[in-house]
Amino acid sequence: MKTIEEVLKKLDEIILWSKENQNPIGYFACTYRIMTAQVLKGIQQKKFEDNNRMIALDVAFANRYVDAWENYKVGKKCTNAWFMAFEAAKNPKLLILQHIFLGMNAHINLDLGISAASIMPYRKINPLKNDFGKINVVISEINQNVQDSLNKICYTVELIDKISYGKDNVILDFAIARARDTSWATAVIASNTPNFLKESVESIIDYAAAKVASQILNPKLLYSQIAAQLRKCESNDVAKNIKILADTKNI
Repeated sequence: MKTIEEVLKKLDEIILWSKENQNPIGYFACTYRIMTAQVLKGIQQKKFEDNNRMIALDVAFANRYVDAWENYKVGKKCTNAWFMAFEAAKNPKLLILQHIFLGMNAHINLDLGISAASIMPYRKINPLKNDFGKINVVISEINQNVQDSLNKICYTVELIDKISYGKDNVILDFAIARARDTSWATAVIASNTPNFLKESVESIIDYAAAKVASQILNPKLLYSQIAAQLRKCESNDVAKNIKILADTKNI
C-alpha cells in the first residue's frame, strides 16, 4: 500500500471478512479504520507540519498491521503481540473492549514507534516529534464515537457512561495517549539503532508489548469480575457488533 486511500480500502476488506466469518478481529479493524480516516481528515485540513511525511508514516504503520494479519492467516510467523491479538479472537469470553485494546497495544506500543523510525533518516527522529504528538489530538476526537457504539452493543456500558457523566472515556483517551508516549520512546530507540541490531531491538519491544497483551487478556481480579458481568450483557452477534462499530463513521 502506498496511499491512505489504499489503507482504508484494505481495512474495509478486513472488516468485511470479519463480518462474514463472525470473527472479533474486526473490532479493532473498525476502530483502526475510524482512526485512519480521522488522520486523513487531519492531513486534508493541513493540521500537521509536514502532511506528506504523515502520509508516509500512516502507510508504513498500516503495512505492519496488514502484513501481520496476512502472515497469521496463512500460518506464517508474525510478531508475538499481534499473534496474541489474533489468537484472542478464538476466546468467546473476551469483551469487545479487550479485543480493541489488544489491537491497540500491538499496533501502537509495537508498530508505531518502529514505523516512525523507518520513515526518518538514521538518528534524525526529532523533527517528527510535534506531528507525532498531534496524532493524539486527532485520534481523541473519535473516542466518544467508539463509546457511543459500545453503548448500543451493551446496555451496561451505557449505564456506566451515564453514571460517570461520560468520564469513562478517559480510559480510552488514557490508553491511547499512554501508548503513544511509549511508542515515541520506541521511535527514538529504533532511530538510534544501527541496522545490524534492529532485529534484536524490535524483538525486545515485541516482548514488552506481548507482556502488556497478557495483562489485557488476564486482568486483575476486580476487573475480571466486572468484565464477566459485562460480557453477559454484550451481544454475541459479532457481525452485528462490527456493523455498529463500523457505522460510527459510515464505513
